[in-house]
Amino acid sequence: MRYLITFCLLLAVIEISAQSIERKIDSLIARADYNVALSLIRLQKNRSTVLFNKEAEVLIAQGNLTEAESVLSKVSPSDAFGKAITQNSFGYLNMLKGRGDLAQDYFEQARDTFKQLGKESSKEAALNFSNLSLLFWSEGKFGQAEENGLLALQLRQSIFGNESEESAASLNNLGLVYGGVDADKALDYYEKAKAIYEKIYGSEHPKIAVANTNIGLMYFNLKLFGDAINNFESAQAIWKKTYPNGHPNEALVIMNLGRTYTQMKNTKAALEYYAKALAIFKKSYGDKHPDIAVLYNQVAYIKLVDERFDEAIADIQKALCANSPSFNNLSSEKNPGTRNFYNGKQLLYSLRLKAQALESKYYGKSLKLQELKLALNTLQSCDTLIDNIRHNSTNENDKIELGSIANEAYEDGVRIAHTISELILKGRPYREVAFYFAEKSKSAVLQESIADAQAKSFAGIPQEMIEEEKIKKSTIALLAQKLSEKPDASEEKYLRSALFDSNIDYEKFIKKLEKDYPAYYNLKFSSAVASVQQMQKEIKPAQAVLSFFLAEKSRKIYQFVITKKSFKVRAFSLPDNFDRFIKGFINSLLYSTFETYQKTQSLTKVLKPRLPASVKSVVIIPSGKLGSVPFEALPLKKVKGDDFNKVSFFIDRWAISYEFAAGLMLQKGKEKNQVRQNNIFLFAPVRFGNQNLNDLPGSEQEVKAISNLFQGKSKVATFAEANETILKSKELEGYTYVHLATHGIVDSEDPSQSQIFLNGNGSEDGNLFCREIYNLNIGADLVVLSACETGLGKFSKGEGVIGLSRALTYAGANNLIVSFWKVSDESTAELMIGFYKHLQENKSQDFSTAIRQAKIDIKKGKFASPYYWAPFVLIGK
Repeated sequence: MRYLITFCLLLAVIEISAQSIERKIDSLIARADYNVALSLIRLQKNRSTVLFNKEAEVLIAQGNLTEAESVLSKVSPSDAFGKAITQNSFGYLNMLKGRGDLAQDYFEQARDTFKQLGKESSKEAALNFSNLSLLFWSEGKFGQAEENGLLALQLRQSIFGNESEESAASLNNLGLVYGGVDADKALDYYEKAKAIYEKIYGSEHPKIAVANTNIGLMYFNLKLFGDAINNFESAQAIWKKTYPNGHPNEALVIMNLGRTYTQMKNTKAALEYYAKALAIFKKSYGDKHPDIAVLYNQVAYIKLVDERFDEAIADIQKALCANSPSFNNLSSEKNPGTRNFYNGKQLLYSLRLKAQALESKYYGKSLKLQELKLALNTLQSCDTLIDNIRHNSTNENDKIELGSIANEAYEDGVRIAHTISELILKGRPYREVAFYFAEKSKSAVLQESIADAQAKSFAGIPQEMIEEEKIKKSTIALLAQKLSEKPDASEEKYLRSALFDSNIDYEKFIKKLEKDYPAYYNLKFSSAVASVQQMQKEIKPAQAVLSFFLAEKSRKIYQFVITKKSFKVRAFSLPDNFDRFIKGFINSLLYSTFETYQKTQSLTKVLKPRLPASVKSVVIIPSGKLGSVPFEALPLKKVKGDDFNKVSFFIDRWAISYEFAAGLMLQKGKEKNQVRQNNIFLFAPVRFGNQNLNDLPGSEQEVKAISNLFQGKSKVATFAEANETILKSKELEGYTYVHLATHGIVDSEDPSQSQIFLNGNGSEDGNLFCREIYNLNIGADLVVLSACETGLGKFSKGEGVIGLSRALTYAGANNLIVSFWKVSDESTAELMIGFYKHLQENKSQDFSTAIRQAKIDIKKGKFASPYYWAPFVLIGK
């Protein structure tokens, strides 16, 4: 017994000794005494998995990535926890080497193991979340970066305290995440992190250098270049003192000094800094690393501005090679494969810059058409790369953010393709390429989402799995909604953790579907952009498609006009104060101010198409801010007289409808026509006593009158019956029309908070939020929202207007009628009753014809002003 006690005591002493050594090493690493830490680690016999990982951590901090990889390769942990720790280290190492693909695999394996072992709240798991946040940030996936970063901060504050070094590291990481969208918010996080670091380490620690670098970057973004330089130079001094022989972190600071001097127009100083940074990067990384690509791109930008076109193109080609594991071709006619890269975001920038350089060379030096063709070819590589990056992203906000970046490449593509079409005899193929790029800039995420839903139905996925997916998505929507309601600290902690787990669970579910049902994966990503030929097959003889593209950089507007037998492109210079004219036009309708309306008629010059007399209906595919313009109310010719009664409007000549993108027209055309009864489901809550909204007494008469037109083939839900539960149930299935006569509001800052107001009952509160609409399965041929500003939303480059209309389209509504502003109950009722009356008189006519006739009818009476009829627009046929 005595020997057993002695043995147990010995084990305890060894354990305490091991923990003491680890704490000592952690302290040395924290103080940046890396050589001492390394010596202490290597003095230990029978090193544990933890110590091997500590050794790799020190080597990575010193910039010795190759040696760090060698150390980690020797680790053979016998336990799952040690293996996960090592996978996390491998992930961090690969992230620094620019291998984001490998890093993500390692990080996710480690994350899953921590969860399986019940260690998801450990300090090791917090480090894992922090690393994932950094990785997603570096790839431009800011939504996922924020999600992981907040979880890491939450865990570290719980484990180490709010004033700990670990919490400061998470604050710093979140500063990186917010840096691209909100410099002031990012600065706040950086300053908090720096204050903690200074409290712990003083003012000359490497952590302070990191903080100063990040603060300098925010000042750079705010164009406060003097403050930026001061912070960068302070950081450089610390790195120089810590690593006299150079370090990648010092090179990063030097490169940012170069960027700052570039913006200050001191290109000589900038190039000197870039040369110093390049030497250090190459010493640490060799010839291939995304940071080296960034540097070459910066140098190329300076040379491009100086019109040294050939030198700029040569440097961009070096950037392409540095950012690719296997591409080494320095010929400007060659580009790397769009899956052959370390950092996709940087590759996208390089390809765009190359296209710009080639275009600039054409105009500034060569006038060789081949330069423009090569630029266009490079932009087509950009396009493929954008699709690949989007397909590999699981966060919708990140996809939308990518659309904003991609839109700049699409603008270049439209401009260059159209220019080539004007320079050659048979230019139609290039006009079609211009149309292709214009359409790629519209609703890409929405089209992908709809293609995903269609793929599930065609790929043989069992219904129970589709239902399981709906439940998972509904859970995510509910948790996200609860988080947006600003809960208290403890509830927020729970909700954020639950949302994170739910997102991971859903991501794994989708990956399993893609693996188990290959047809689903192929269909999901096979949706091609609508071609002109495909559109002409879909278009009716008396119909035209008018697709716009707003080119902000070149201040042009393009009209793509497609009829059954023709395809034409027209380009106009945007009028001065174009945005002001758009706003003035809308306000002139909203406030019935005829004088303002007259002043904005120059819009007609760039928005009115030239169409054959045989065309009776026009489908408009807007671009940018045109998504909020009711084209029906534009004047056909010069406005004369002193009131709206004497104006000849677009609506007087054409039936007008709208689409988000040409591709969506084709997707709808592919759907099988289901035999449906001519029936309608009508909702009108009428009273909104508990929601601080005005009652809509006219809506009761509206739905009753519409119901009478359907001769018993209708269901009416008013007052308490018009509740959220029914709308979410299967009771709507089989109805051709769904009519909602109720309030709706759009949150232009946060579209997910947009909502339709119904009555609550049971577990539903009556507030149908945008997130919830995405999870509905409506399937009606037409959904009508006859009240409030349901057609508006947040404008996003590359995606258009994001709001209720987009959500309802995703939920299965083939066609929509929404409004841009609220008008009186009486005029709304008259217009809607007239619309359904015309529809019942001729059930084969398009919705656009019926709504046009209803508008013309009310124009003849006391509701002649476009204020009453212009806001109601049809999205669909």
